[in-house]
Amino acid sequence: MAGLAGITYELNTVNRNSTKKFKKQTKNMLDKISYRGSSGNEITLLNGDSYGAIIGYTAWGEKNRDNNLNYFLDGKINNTGKVFSDIKTEVASQEDGNKTELQVLLSNFDRKIIRKLNGQFALVFYDEDKNIYLLRDFLGRKPLYYAIDRNNGLMYFASEVKSLINTGLAVRELLPGNFIKNMNNPEVFKNMTFKEYVKEILDRHLIDEKDENKIADEVNDLLISSIDKRIPKNIENIKLGTWLSGGLDSSVIASVLKEFSNDVYTFSVGYGNSKDMEAARIVAKHLGTRHTEYILDIDTLFSAIPKTIYALESFDAPLVRSTLGNIIASELSSTADIVFSGEGGDEIFAGYHYFLGLDTQHEIQSELLKAIKALHNTALQRVDRSSNIAGVNVKLPMLDEALMEYVLRIPPELKLDYNRNLTKNILRKVASRYLPDSIVYRPKDKFWEGSGINHSLADKIDSLIEDREFEVSRLVDGDFNLRNKEELYYYRVFRDYFPEVDYTKFLSFTGSF
Repeated sequence: MAGLAGITYELNTVNRNSTKKFKKQTKNMLDKISYRGSSGNEITLLNGDSYGAIIGYTAWGEKNRDNNLNYFLDGKINNTGKVFSDIKTEVASQEDGNKTELQVLLSNFDRKIIRKLNGQFALVFYDEDKNIYLLRDFLGRKPLYYAIDRNNGLMYFASEVKSLINTGLAVRELLPGNFIKNMNNPEVFKNMTFKEYVKEILDRHLIDEKDENKIADEVNDLLISSIDKRIPKNIENIKLGTWLSGGLDSSVIASVLKEFSNDVYTFSVGYGNSKDMEAARIVAKHLGTRHTEYILDIDTLFSAIPKTIYALESFDAPLVRSTLGNIIASELSSTADIVFSGEGGDEIFAGYHYFLGLDTQHEIQSELLKAIKALHNTALQRVDRSSNIAGVNVKLPMLDEALMEYVLRIPPELKLDYNRNLTKNILRKVASRYLPDSIVYRPKDKFWEGSGINHSLADKIDSLIEDREFEVSRLVDGDFNLRNKEELYYYRVFRDYFPEVDYTKFLSFTGSF
């Protein structure tokens, strides 16, 4: 986990006084997201041939760079060694300058090289010619935003929007699988795509295998491998945990974790008699995990709304609801060294109920692509903000590249159980090896519904805003209609923190409206 912030500029437009000002601005930007790291702020000045940068960086635990490295990394790249081995004849020697494998790869920037990198990451780096790059992984598992000052030839960037609001500029999201080199020409500025991984998979042929049990065997092996690569080899003193909602995805993750350690810690949040909490208790007892619960009440939830919206940077009602519980789960699980989450299971295994109403394989595959492409503004945004504010090291094994590559090529009709009217058929077959039928065949609930958050918040806020007030106030910013009183309440809190932000530029609610 790390916080990134900085300013890039054209060298011929700045002087020494300007760089002093930029350093101060960068420190202020980092201070806004200080919870993303605990090891202190690091400010680096970089001058290339035409462009320069002030880069700020702060990280949890072991730092991702030292003084002789050319990159600043939020997240983890899982296959640096393999990529270097595959293409080492095409790049400079690793021994040259005592560089690391990743440093060599980034110093010799090429789209063919970068697109091979797997993991969850946002990167700021420079190559041997001191060209400056911003780059984000193809799913957007780590965030990165920017703002352009065209008049002064400046570009500001940061891990979160709140670091950029004082610039007075339009804040934009660096899209997943995109990069920025220097600033391009600010007059014709645009992101450049280096990888559309999911689309590339969906464009390939489906696998030939039709035996669902054999497919489940392969998925099970890939899921075990996915978790294995996210656990340190020496786990004797590593405390492994997982958020456990009682749904299929988190329950399967907890089951596979038990293959690696007898002591797995599970953490659940919800109302005491909610469906999620009851299911989570069944799973925890069945697996023998060390289970911790947090029993919600409406006053705790309601008082956490401002903190949640500030952290989340969105007023989208479903996203706020789920983040309220997720932040509590993060704080609850902060004693674990590594915490796993089942995010992504619905999107790759066709978990949403509407998939059952689609007629063709093409329609299902198209909807899978839409769902996965929306993750960076929905579930992944929630997980990133929730985990960072509590200092939790979260892993997302369902979104492992090898697992995704296989699952997305499974014939879509095999993912759906039309006889039982259930989704995620293949994942349920995997789950049946670990879990009781009451969990395996449990229909999907949205987190805020299963946990009981939905109705309690809606009822509370409904009593605070009169019907006429909502009808008069629901149209905001000219032409944007809020859906209900709950969303109006969240919007007002959002505007208290972000009064000038044009949220349509970074669309933190894409896929929800």
